[in-house]
Amino acid sequence: MTNPSTVYQTIIAPLLPLLKAEARQLKNDHYTLSLYYFTLNLCYCIIAGVNSLRLLATEIKSLKDAKKLELVSVSPSMYSEAFSRYDPMIFRRLLLGLLETLRLKSIPEIDVLGRFILMDGSIFPAIKSMVWARYKKTANGLKLHLAFELNRMVPVQFISTEANGSEKDMLRNLLEKGVTYIADRGYIAFDLFSQVADQSAFFIIRVKSNMDCTVRESLTVHLPEHWRNHVTHVTDNQVIFIGDKRKKLYRLITFDALGESYRIATNRLDLTTHDIIMLYAYRWQIELFFRCIKRCFRGLHLWSHEPKGIEIQFYIYIIVYLLLLSFKQDIHEKDDEDSDRLENQKINDITDPLESEHQDMLKDTNSRTPACGIVTLLGEKLKGIWKIGIHWLKALRNQLTSPLNFETIRLLYLE
Repeated sequence: MTNPSTVYQTIIAPLLPLLKAEARQLKNDHYTLSLYYFTLNLCYCIIAGVNSLRLLATEIKSLKDAKKLELVSVSPSMYSEAFSRYDPMIFRRLLLGLLETLRLKSIPEIDVLGRFILMDGSIFPAIKSMVWARYKKTANGLKLHLAFELNRMVPVQFISTEANGSEKDMLRNLLEKGVTYIADRGYIAFDLFSQVADQSAFFIIRVKSNMDCTVRESLTVHLPEHWRNHVTHVTDNQVIFIGDKRKKLYRLITFDALGESYRIATNRLDLTTHDIIMLYAYRWQIELFFRCIKRCFRGLHLWSHEPKGIEIQFYIYIIVYLLLLSFKQDIHEKDDEDSDRLENQKINDITDPLESEHQDMLKDTNSRTPACGIVTLLGEKLKGIWKIGIHWLKALRNQLTSPLNFETIRLLYLE
């Protein structure tokens, strides 16, 4: 697939050298659905929005450009065999290779503060026959524990377990010197706080309202004036939590937002009050990624019912997410003449980006973060460069076999 000419070929192109290198390492991989075609078929399934592997078989069989796109027509049963045949570590190497080779943009406003990893887990329902995934008497499920890099807005690592798998253990296994980990209340543990600090790492974690503490020093609250429309009753103190046997000194920031009170514990003493609040608000981005996987990528439908196959499926989701994000960012980097033409047209087409995003977040009743009005600091730039939305995906899917020219770029840029 040299000299990519269509939208789909351009999206998938960065994966091909890595995939071919992995395929060369396999001996006797002479199957019709070899590693190479197995991976490309699954990537196409997600990118094109096909609902199931059975429908994928029908889609590829009837697709006139299948050969041009390097897709192979096989029966649904052959996918089950391939999930059992290939090692998930192959796909992990593909993921790491993409993270290293793709020119993914980072957010300068975040980079100056350090490297940040958002931590969270999300449950995926499992069918009754998947008894290995039982976590309740009447329910089966598995949990995707995810590490999401805030600087580039991309997932970087994951572990899949049964639905009641420990989130704290995931964080313990990932600790890296110099990194700040941002998480919600499921990660509260004083021994974990100490372990993070002992490894020269940092945390920003929301703590429960009933965690009593002793104030040792009151710090000056630094908050931009225009933020006072979103957060009130802000305090910033150095404290010792009464339940902490080691009596370590931490920083506790409290504030009210959207009618709810928040208490954020951290060992980052160098950041301002509003830095900490902003960084915690950005935790919402990992929730948006889970929503993308479940809704936009149809991730609630499992392709395999075995742990090994499900792990491969999650790797494919993240690989496709990186490819789509890289493609979207590349669109915004086209030559200056095209960018000027696009920007001039876009200015006339959009409404107030801050108000639009603010209203979208208010509508989400499951939001438990002060994201409204805070994460919009980057405004339309955040949405345009670092977000894979369902409307953009719909527009993209309608253009997959179209040539990548100015007109196609204009349609995707303006969406």
